[in-house]
Amino acid sequence: MRKIAFLIAVAILIAISVYFFKDKILSFVKGPKPVLVKIIKHFPFTKENSLKEWEEKVLKGKVVYALEQRDPNSYVRASSDNTASALYYKIKLDISNNPVIEWKWRVDEFPKRKFPETLSGKKEEDFAARVYIMFPAAFFTGSKVVEYIWSETIPEGTHGTSGYSKNIKLLVLEKGSSDGEWRFEKRNIYEDYLKLFGKRPKLNIGAIAFMTDADSTKTSASATYDEIKIGYEKKEDAK
Repeated sequence: MRKIAFLIAVAILIAISVYFFKDKILSFVKGPKPVLVKIIKHFPFTKENSLKEWEEKVLKGKVVYALEQRDPNSYVRASSDNTASALYYKIKLDISNNPVIEWKWRVDEFPKRKFPETLSGKKEEDFAARVYIMFPAAFFTGSKVVEYIWSETIPEGTHGTSGYSKNIKLLVLEKGSSDGEWRFEKRNIYEDYLKLFGKRPKLNIGAIAFMTDADSTKTSASATYDEIKIGYEKKEDAK
């Protein structure tokens, strides 16, 4: 059975843990309402060297990540042909400051399966598009991962635990074909972590990543990613 997606998460966490290893215990503040986002890093993917800021972790052949231009937009196209590799960017964000991630994406081809699609299964663990949030710890076994999924068949809002680690939680944001249309996502990472793990996060963010893979199914998959933004969500006191 393949476990490449799990190993991708492990490999990235190991790569960034040397830089980010301090835990911080938080207090959960109730009441504030989100108002606007203060952008810390923005990836518009408009320049030829846009992908040089990202590092690649390869575990089962390289996925082709390339800039594609369709006037007036440019974006990253990810094409997997029985391969699994992820692009990741190291960034340290204080979880207590209410971090937010935004992006838009589109799926053009889903992996072809022989078995029903699941979040926690160990068979055919491929997804056309996914975005990772990494929480490295001083000891690797304490690290956590939140993984946002675009599924072909699993309903939006479904969440589960990786079949390989209880420290990796998956949340389906989109289901089925996009009919060529972009889908926009904006996620409050603190709130998603709280929902998925059932407890307040104690670790800061150490990296973000995205991946398209089709190695477990030994087929192909394709998706596009654009306008990735990460920063903090400013809040005003509830009235």
